[in-house]
Amino acid sequence: MQKLLDIKKIVPSPFQVRKHRDEEKLKELAASILRDGQIAPIVVRRIGNNGTYQNIAGGRRLEAIRKFTDIKFVQAIIIDVDDLQARRISTAENIQREDLSAIETIEAMVKLVDAELIEDKKYASMGKNPADRVKTLLGKLHSTTSSKNRGSKVSKKGNLLLSKFTQQVEEIFESLPKPLNWRSFYLNDLPLVIDFCQEVQEASMQNDLNGAQTRALQKLKAASGPEFKRLTDRDKRPPKPKKGPLSSASRPTSLKEMSAREIENIAERAVKKKNQK
Repeated sequence: MQKLLDIKKIVPSPFQVRKHRDEEKLKELAASILRDGQIAPIVVRRIGNNGTYQNIAGGRRLEAIRKFTDIKFVQAIIIDVDDLQARRISTAENIQREDLSAIETIEAMVKLVDAELIEDKKYASMGKNPADRVKTLLGKLHSTTSSKNRGSKVSKKGNLLLSKFTQQVEEIFESLPKPLNWRSFYLNDLPLVIDFCQEVQEASMQNDLNGAQTRALQKLKAASGPEFKRLTDRDKRPPKPKKGPLSSASRPTSLKEMSAREIENIAERAVKKKNQK
């Protein structure tokens, strides 16, 4: 059912994975809505009995309208779903967005995989949060599969785990908005949100870095804390006033515009400098 809803009656989604919003892009979206109208409705569900709704999809539109317009009512599709279904819909919408950082995309995938498996008691007992559960399950599947591929003997427990979860996990990853091999995800992507330090994750999200840039930034953080801080703080500092026009040659490159190789070069120079002392 679609209807106009009072924006004050709509609360944000608790399943939102985006942690950093680009205020300028929100302003642009708000201006577009004011100019052309709300082309696509948001998706909500009823919560409680007091006429309150919870946003499930279309969070950027809702936030743009709230922050930068005087619009009081929004077009919304009201659906009847439980917590698990709401989580699936919200996470799937997030994964399909092109402007998520690598960290946010991986976290969205973790939550979607967790939502698909959480009703299984064995899986649910593997950890206290989605990341721990997904890491534990994929780690066990990867280890057992690798042992079988090497011709090593696998325990009865390991074989039961493979037969119970492998096909289900493969189907989940193949049906993602961006299909992915689960072993590749476990080895290459999951470490970014499990093993990388919080400072690197925050810098990655704030600058919308991809996976390769984020891995390079982790190397830089390990190589030199001061160089990491200098690079990640550079975009926060206001440009120094200069006489005459600022040429592109003198304008510092933003972290987002730097390639992974350029970041790695800074890390390598930092290590070399440290070793020379």
